Amino acid sequence: MTALWQLTKLETKMFFRDKLQVFWTFLFPVLMIWLFGSMFENQAPDGFSFASLYIPSWIGVNIVTTAFFTLGTVLAGYRETGVLRRYQSTPLAPWKILFAHTIQGTVIFSFSAVVLVVFGMLVFDLHMPAYLGSTLLALLISIISFFPFALFLTSLAKNVGTAAAISSLFLNLMLFLSGATFPLEMMPEVLQYVAKVLPLYYVIELLRATWNTSPIWENMTPVYVLLGISVVSVVLSSKFFRWSGKAE
Repeated sequence: MTALWQLTKLETKMFFRDKLQVFWTFLFPVLMIWLFGSMFENQAPDGFSFASLYIPSWIGVNIVTTAFFTLGTVLAGYRETGVLRRYQSTPLAPWKILFAHTIQGTVIFSFSAVVLVVFGMLVFDLHMPAYLGSTLLALLISIISFFPFALFLTSLAKNVGTAAAISSLFLNLMLFLSGATFPLEMMPEVLQYVAKVLPLYYVIELLRATWNTSPIWENMTPVYVLLGISVVSVVLSSKFFRWSGKAE
């Protein structure tokens, strides 16, 4: 456990030393909320404010960006540069490395979520979740769904460039077709069906519901979908974990 804690602490320190990662994780979502707020602040459905729908959505988006870019792509870079090979000569099992990065990603995401909530309260008069316990549980379920999902997808990449391309493809696809940015009602009907294939759609549905209208036990369909993704992703990410980009 000492080695696991030390590895987690080291990875967290390295993240905060990377100004580019800090920008994309903390400042980029704030800029996007401000941008879309200027576009859609007066177009929220009756009974809802822009902040109550879109800030929970962007918190969900931050789970995705953390999963793909803070975890998946970084591990792909470690694999390419031989860092994981050096870990292989230590007592650290693959699950400990993945678990340490998951803890690190959760800590970083938690900081970013607090930043978004505070920004929403100051600029858009965001209210606290109507069902705080359910919202926190929804966030936990989303994390344990997306972190293994991203680790599995990026584990298929042979180098960091391919991992970044995979991450960007999935992020942009989900960002614009899940309802996180543009309202689904504005999209053609076929794209509304496509949105329901994307994992981020269920994260957004769950967060919006628990933040505004109902507890988590009244929104079990997204929970079942996300837990299913989590189980499959954990199995696959463990199966396809590699210490290096070369065939072993």
